[in-house]
Amino acid sequence: MKVKIAALLGVAGIVLASPGNAETVNAFDATFTTDDAWFLSDVRDNGTADIVDLTGEGGALENDQPLPTGAAKLTTGASNTDKAEVGITRTGGYGTVGDFLTTGGSLSYSYFKDSTGDLNAFAAAAIKITVLDTNISETANLAASGPNDGFTTFIYEPTWNLGTLGNSDAVPTDQWITADISGDSGTFWHTGIYNAGNLFGDGSDAFTLQDWSDLFGGDLLDATILGISIGVGTSNQGQTAFFDDVQFTSGSINLDYDFENTAVVPVPGAALFLLTGLAGLGAARLRRRNA
Repeated sequence: MKVKIAALLGVAGIVLASPGNAETVNAFDATFTTDDAWFLSDVRDNGTADIVDLTGEGGALENDQPLPTGAAKLTTGASNTDKAEVGITRTGGYGTVGDFLTTGGSLSYSYFKDSTGDLNAFAAAAIKITVLDTNISETANLAASGPNDGFTTFIYEPTWNLGTLGNSDAVPTDQWITADISGDSGTFWHTGIYNAGNLFGDGSDAFTLQDWSDLFGGDLLDATILGISIGVGTSNQGQTAFFDDVQFTSGSINLDYDFENTAVVPVPGAALFLLTGLAGLGAARLRRRNA
């Protein structure tokens, strides 16, 4: 049984956490407003991003969802310029890449690719880590054509992580899949850093974060993780993608997000007892007035 009790329990000074201690996200802010709040980081043309209730959808989408009853939903239309991306950031960042690698950091999310209207078998919701290394003077001169800066986004695309390393595979449809990523598992391509050019989605040159750190001679260890985002990029037409249960750990940082389109929460036993008591008090007062 689920009821809307947030306002009533708020009066009583009780705060209910979402299942599994995950933080509940009810909506995406239009722009960045505050630390750790999910917002529309890059939604273009006919792209859309929303949080939906999956109740009544049926099939694997509803029955196998990782954290009932909602999920984030991203869509693109028929144009190559459509894009739908949401993200979070924090002033000061989420530690460094070195912190992530040396403390056994992890990143995970569950995604679902809907087959309805699909125009690109290799597209799916991708998860991204944006980093900034302000100490680029130490960086070796890497032979490449990209800009000499310390800013980039590392992009994990499911299509490059389903089969043989370096091969792009069609993403399975109509099923929830969980991607578990660590320093030495899960491969990323990047948008250009340390004079290394933008790979433009070429996952055949994708590596783990540990591999990228080794390739850049350890320079990447200093880079601050500025934010995390999930999206369906340009040139990925006709996509209906869902995601939920986004988790990130690094050192003392432990983030876990559950996407729900309402403030509906399960009623724990203690809260139900409180509600029953409040209802009893109300009934008793009414009887006194009518006496």
